[in-house]
Amino acid sequence: MADSTPDAAARYTTGSRVAPTNGTDAHPRLLLALNNLLQLLTNCAWYVGTPFIPLYLASHGASAGAVGAVAGLSGIVPLAMALHVGGLVDERGPTVVFIGSVALFGLGAAMLTGFHRILEVTTAYTLLTIANIGLAVASQAIVANASTPVTRMRNYGLYAVSYSAGAVIGPVIGGFLAARLGYTAAFFAMALLMLPSLVVASMVRVARVSDHRSVGFRGVHTVVGTILGERGVGAILFVSGIMNCAQALQSIFYPLYLLKVGLSPTLIGFAIAAISVASMAVRVLLASTVAQFGQTGALVGAMVLSGVAFALTPVARQFGPILGVSALMGASLGLTQPLSMSLLAELVAQQFWGAAFGIRQSVQRVASIVSPLVFGVASTARGVEAAFYLGALVLFGAAAIMTRVSGAVGRRPAG
Repeated sequence: MADSTPDAAARYTTGSRVAPTNGTDAHPRLLLALNNLLQLLTNCAWYVGTPFIPLYLASHGASAGAVGAVAGLSGIVPLAMALHVGGLVDERGPTVVFIGSVALFGLGAAMLTGFHRILEVTTAYTLLTIANIGLAVASQAIVANASTPVTRMRNYGLYAVSYSAGAVIGPVIGGFLAARLGYTAAFFAMALLMLPSLVVASMVRVARVSDHRSVGFRGVHTVVGTILGERGVGAILFVSGIMNCAQALQSIFYPLYLLKVGLSPTLIGFAIAAISVASMAVRVLLASTVAQFGQTGALVGAMVLSGVAFALTPVARQFGPILGVSALMGASLGLTQPLSMSLLAELVAQQFWGAAFGIRQSVQRVASIVSPLVFGVASTARGVEAAFYLGALVLFGAAAIMTRVSGAVGRRPAG
């Protein structure tokens, strides 16, 4: 996957969508390295604790429906903020958003450590989700800014590998701590990981991702129509929303299913880590996969793969088959996330990158609010297995829709 094109941002012509990199920024290679390290640390922290929030609630008698309600309600405030976080990135730059997000993350993890009622857990989960949005939007804008059109997909692939690495390490640590010391110990470890994250965030020296005038925090809503009017943006946002439904099902109800079939917290941690191992594997092969199947083909294939994984979940009741299902889940998410980021940056003008990634986060937040509630109702009515059958139907239907609009986005396979 080596590329002879340098990572430094090229000097584009006046008519290009992409403006030159701000001269006060760190060298693009260093910027990408720090960005990826921060993603590794913060995603490790996310997976140390958040997969065990559903199990913690269940251990205190909460039903699957109640767990889904907590997850859904915790996404309402982040939904309202996601677009403006993107505007803040465009106006003030990623660094201030990074530092604020790390501070919010630490506060949310500290609340989970010290307070354990449903209202407090929901509030803490909300803070964690807001922080996660800030980290995602700022970091995705940095990758777009530090890449050329030739290196963009590779850099998004490496970026995705870095946070997958955190998602491999995190649940293993969290599962070990939860099994030996209780769920509170896992939440405390989340808070501790914010200390090195804050150090790295403060080292990211980048002012703004565009030299062009941006609308900023207050006026970001005025460019939504412009961004959505770009050809292919709607299809990318559709895929992002659907795959976030899949991620919500995997992150909230999969641990509950694994607990139901008798796995210990330690084995649950390993099963969740297997999802991220598979994600890392396919992300290393992202460029060659797109070259063979095309961008739309890769997106449709990933949705089908995710649907297959969910359809097989209720029949996987031993640890071996469960690891296989986890690998299928990870492979599907491993393809769609970096590819949709790269395509969005390709389709939208540079001065709107923060806003565009904020819109993407808004769509994902809607999915994160609605899907846990729907899957929670299905689980309460028919058992947690019903949520996975419903999820499979949603993914297969979405893949069929994307097949019909395949001409709206992406390039065809080479050759």
